Amino acid sequence: MIKIFHTADVHIGMKFNNYPEPVKGYLKEARLDVLDNMIKFANEEKCNLFVIAGDLFDNITGIDKKTKDRVITALNNFQGECVLVIPGNHDYDNGMIDLWDSFNKAASDKIVIINEECAYSLEDYGLNAVIFPAPCHSKHSSTNNLQWIKEKEIDDNYVNIGIAHGALEGLSPDLDKNYYNMSIKELNNIPMDLWLLGHTHITYPFKSPITNEKIFNPGTPEPDGLDCKHNGQAWIIIVDDNKKTNAKLIQTGTYKFKDKVYTIEDRDDLDKILEELIKDEPENTIARITLEGSVDEDVFQYRQEIYASIEKNIIYLIVEDSDFKMKITAEKIHREFSDGSFPQELLLSLSDDEDTLQLAYELIMEVRNDN
Repeated sequence: MIKIFHTADVHIGMKFNNYPEPVKGYLKEARLDVLDNMIKFANEEKCNLFVIAGDLFDNITGIDKKTKDRVITALNNFQGECVLVIPGNHDYDNGMIDLWDSFNKAASDKIVIINEECAYSLEDYGLNAVIFPAPCHSKHSSTNNLQWIKEKEIDDNYVNIGIAHGALEGLSPDLDKNYYNMSIKELNNIPMDLWLLGHTHITYPFKSPITNEKIFNPGTPEPDGLDCKHNGQAWIIIVDDNKKTNAKLIQTGTYKFKDKVYTIEDRDDLDKILEELIKDEPENTIARITLEGSVDEDVFQYRQEIYASIEKNIIYLIVEDSDFKMKITAEKIHREFSDGSFPQELLLSLSDDEDTLQLAYELIMEVRNDN
């Protein structure tokens, strides 16, 4: 039996430049913290292998020695037999980059960088397994790196594990096929007992626990943006003596990104946004809220109180409310424009056409403010 902790796309060194400090700093640090936490989980589960299926680092040139040393220290804390790291398309290895050369020199023998197209036996680590990697040697590629494995003679006496980084067809939005595209059918046609993938920040398969599956993709272990719909996950996979698999997902992330569109009709709708965003670990929440609708003036003004309350509770709030409008009522028109004036008469004449009235009001106010 072999027990594997499978992660990928940690993206240590991601800059998060679209966020202000201190939020940027929190998110950068979280990618290092999640590695420590995953090693802890793997040790608690008594895993034999800790596998990082590409993009341990977010880039190949901006990783300083302090960060590399911290990563190596974390990986050295793994109590199992071996740590396997494959270069992904963000931290690719083309043989001319210092990142992996310096990393290898500092790493212990327990950490193996599988950056060549060759079979890696784990017998020296006491494991009856052979690793068949498909590493990345560039940022983009219109072809994957599986061909050498297809041509290789496979010995069924071992647990044969393929590790690849690239877009999985049907799961990854790789429309131009520039990210080492591969398909489930292609992988199934290669006689591996297990495939451990990386690249796509979506978990596959879509259910847990699961048995007798041989293709796994963990998604990112720490959410990295508003398009990340899960809380950070990794796989723990057992391959038994008959080469059958039993796998479960574990939650690994700290921060939660929430992105939602709300249609507002009254104050209660605004209150519900606040309740929703602060009910579940608000101290770890980053949210973007998009408001739509047309409301009375008091409700429109009340939105600012809600924004302020949300901002006091969560880490960071992004508001998109350009389509959230204040109703232009006859009362408002009479209050803001002189009786008999052209703007007043025009706006009153448009009272039955809410959209046109709104547009006319905004244009009039824009001209007034410019003057």
